[in-house]
Amino acid sequence: MNIPENEMKEGKRRCTSLMIDDNVVVDLALQSFDYATKLDAGTEKITDIFLSHTHADHYKKEVLLAYAAAADTKINFWCHKGAVPQLQLSEEEAERINICPVEILEKWDTAGMKVTALPANHLVEANLDEQPLHFIFEKDGKTLFYGCDGGWFQSKTWEYMRKNAVFDAMILEATVGECPGNFRIGTHNTFPMLRLLIAALSENGMLKENTILIGSHISGIGFDGNDDKVREELGMILAHDGFSITF
Repeated sequence: MNIPENEMKEGKRRCTSLMIDDNVVVDLALQSFDYATKLDAGTEKITDIFLSHTHADHYKKEVLLAYAAAADTKINFWCHKGAVPQLQLSEEEAERINICPVEILEKWDTAGMKVTALPANHLVEANLDEQPLHFIFEKDGKTLFYGCDGGWFQSKTWEYMRKNAVFDAMILEATVGECPGNFRIGTHNTFPMLRLLIAALSENGMLKENTILIGSHISGIGFDGNDDKVREELGMILAHDGFSITF
């Protein structure tokens, strides 16, 4: 598959895609399948893929089909019910994938995990019926939050998390750096917003003493590339190509 700019380089950051253990993928960035192959991640083991929303930096049909073709079993593909028309799958392509529409604030079991879909404060302009999602993954007594695109949490998302979750790790979008007045404030986090958010998460009991905070979905806007400074000020690790962590 010919995907542009798919050469992995240390410290480089591009579209966001996540693999959990060896059988789950979250979001289908342009380079996702190529990176998984280069990292010898065992794409044949993938059983489930989760999609936050259908913006082009999170979903490419060609990447979904590449995972489906490589997998030993028919892949479960989880997305908001309003996203299904935007997948643009033909009948033949759809036969190779279990399309699993989800409702917000729904919890279900799959791939040895419990998963909850939460509404994200984001917008797919081409399809107003689609609700972008954050996800909570629970497995073996550990809880992971994934939220790339969304800025401030919606009130129903915040209240659900506050009442139901204490996180071992959180992947938070850190799209914009030190630009407190950036116009993306409605749908993306800036570093000043993250300072407030992390303080609120901690004060409201959603973080443990050793919770791992990971910044992802990083643009070049207002960001000077100083990872050590971000770690010191925000207590946050910034993701990069090939980034891996165990908790």
